[in-house]
Amino acid sequence: MRNLNKKKIALLTACVVSAVGHMAFAAEADNYDEYSGADYVVTATKTQLEKKEVPVAVEVVTAQKIKDLGAYSVQDALRLASNVDVQDNGMTGNQVMLRGNDTMHTLILIDGKRMAAENTQSSQNAYELKRINIADVERIEVIRGNGSALYGSDAMGGVINIITKKATTPSMSIAMHTGSKDEATSFSYASGRQGKVAVKIGGGIEKVRKIDSGVYKSYSTSGKQKDAIGKYNDASTTNMYGTRRFLNTGINYAFDDNHDLDFTMNFMREQLKSDSWNSYGADYTNCQMTTLGGFINDMMHVDLKSMPSEAANAWLARMSGMLGGTYTVDDLDMSMPNPMTIQHYPMRSLHFYDNNRSDFSLGFNGKDGKHDYNVRAYFSELRKENTSHYINLNTNTKKDVDFDQNNYKQLVIEGKDSYKMDDNNTLTWGAEYKKDTMDGTHLRDSGSNLKYLTINGITKPSSEVSSETVALYLQDELRVGNKLLLIPAVRVDHHDSFGTHTSPKIGATYSMSDNARIKANYGKGYRAPTLYELYSKMEKSGMAPMTVHVLGNPDLNPETSTNFDFGFETELGKLNSKITYFHNDIKNMIDGDDYTGPETITNPGIWSKYVNYGKVKISGLETEFGYNFDEHWSLRTVYNYLDAKDQQTGNRLAYRARHNGLVQLTWTDAKENPLTVNLYNRYYFDYHQSNSANYQHDYSFSTTGLTVSKQINKNYRVYAGVDNIFNKSFLYDTYHTYSIDGRTWRVGAEMTF
Repeated sequence: MRNLNKKKIALLTACVVSAVGHMAFAAEADNYDEYSGADYVVTATKTQLEKKEVPVAVEVVTAQKIKDLGAYSVQDALRLASNVDVQDNGMTGNQVMLRGNDTMHTLILIDGKRMAAENTQSSQNAYELKRINIADVERIEVIRGNGSALYGSDAMGGVINIITKKATTPSMSIAMHTGSKDEATSFSYASGRQGKVAVKIGGGIEKVRKIDSGVYKSYSTSGKQKDAIGKYNDASTTNMYGTRRFLNTGINYAFDDNHDLDFTMNFMREQLKSDSWNSYGADYTNCQMTTLGGFINDMMHVDLKSMPSEAANAWLARMSGMLGGTYTVDDLDMSMPNPMTIQHYPMRSLHFYDNNRSDFSLGFNGKDGKHDYNVRAYFSELRKENTSHYINLNTNTKKDVDFDQNNYKQLVIEGKDSYKMDDNNTLTWGAEYKKDTMDGTHLRDSGSNLKYLTINGITKPSSEVSSETVALYLQDELRVGNKLLLIPAVRVDHHDSFGTHTSPKIGATYSMSDNARIKANYGKGYRAPTLYELYSKMEKSGMAPMTVHVLGNPDLNPETSTNFDFGFETELGKLNSKITYFHNDIKNMIDGDDYTGPETITNPGIWSKYVNYGKVKISGLETEFGYNFDEHWSLRTVYNYLDAKDQQTGNRLAYRARHNGLVQLTWTDAKENPLTVNLYNRYYFDYHQSNSANYQHDYSFSTTGLTVSKQINKNYRVYAGVDNIFNKSFLYDTYHTYSIDGRTWRVGAEMTF
């Protein structure tokens, strides 16, 4: 890979110093203390603005909302957010989709900072919302729509910014909960300003319970049907279960009322495992070798070599689905394992995961006259290790089959200045340097610093790759008269492998009155391929009946998007409403595709390779209505329509519902220490499972939940909740590649001092 040279680094440094004018830390950290209610946001513009003024669609999940829902994770706190899909997705975690955009198009931030994380199509963002200590969360800001003009790559679909509690606000709490899915204990302490210093510390221990997502919870062949070659082919798998630990620390030092230094350290460790069983386990240890032509002759009694080439090729084309690839007569002499000599047995697989995240941040911020300026540096690392072994249920013998070690690192240096030119014009500009590094066995020998790792007698190659990006952005908040707010913005990113990309955007809010407004946005975005998508050579055994191979593609191009939306908002007495139309065209969409290279014959398994597969159109309508009957009762309804298609094939994009929404009824006794009850129904109609030939069933479902929260006094709170009251569930079978939880419950308590 090409690296940024010293001149570019020097130029970036000069830009930061010039843009900022002073040393500073990210303004968001202090701004959140001043504007802690639901009426202000900072993520949308990196400045403080009222939600009514911000052109983009924004939702704020406050600390009070988190309490009222009895949320036990950030994912759970977002489950009732509008047009945000955070459904569990089987063992692999959860998806994070905003307005139907892929989970990789959602940028998740903590206090405006990126996190090092997995960067595969199936795992990016899949676990991150559960790796954040909910006890340390003050509020969550969700921006639906393109955020590339300020945040660059990965924000094409939107931004979720989790804002944590601050050391400068005195507080102390102890909380605990238990339920069907997990149990946890947590604490947090913030000293408040003690002279010039403020300190915070928090932590927690969470035990994730084991949940079997399959229909066959123990090995049995009774009543089951055999497949074409006389083997039982059933499967079942669990979630990742075990222990997760958190530690969050921070120190703030105030030089004076307008200048302070901030240092944070956050740690997370997961020690999880999962297991599955399959009645069609395959052991290649003692299998014999044959040729493709010999296998076809033995199985089908057809000698393709004796046929004319045209006829043989036509015959192979008809067999391509069964053979798992596309072959010609030139492949007939290729060597391959003879499927008839592969040993099959009922098999249990066990997988162990040890994941550690470390985050460090240092910065300084200040305000001078009309300037609100900041600069910070932060580093994030996620270290992952997993091992797998099989147990032959016929002989009860154990066999170590695979392991992986992968590290993800991210270093960011950024600076920003907001200059209030006058009451009608605020100019914000900034610069950013970001270096991403990945090393591990998923790369095998595709990178530099090649080495070999051995665990449990298995040896795998490991190497390292990296990328660097520098960026500049400029935004203007321009008030035209007393009704129109225009916010044009542009960001220029230079990636060391993909060159320069410009992401412009303009948003506008026109206030028809104090209680009605029109909002509109137009912009362009982009997403650079991840290091995994570019250089992966993953070879994974033990997670499926066959070895899984995922190949990166150094020839990938960045994804680009053009999007617009316009909407109307109003508050009329007890009624409030929002309606927005959105449209997003994405080019060079990246996804895995079946791979049928020559190595797939000599090394059998499931093969895929990342490709740019064309154009995608995502458009839809999102609506929200709320009505406050009186001080006790309120009703909220959400309806979203989504049309998401591959423009080349005309197929709908998978794992999306054409219609989804929410009905939420809230009651409170409106006392000083309130009792709050939420009854809600979340629904999905015409949910599209997949475009694969084996998964063509679309379906509809809804789940109903209830939460009750009681503030006993200013220091004590208790809550309880039941999700999926009517126990709606799917069989984990041919037509459902993931399952939803059945009825689950939770109870908890919190003490504050």
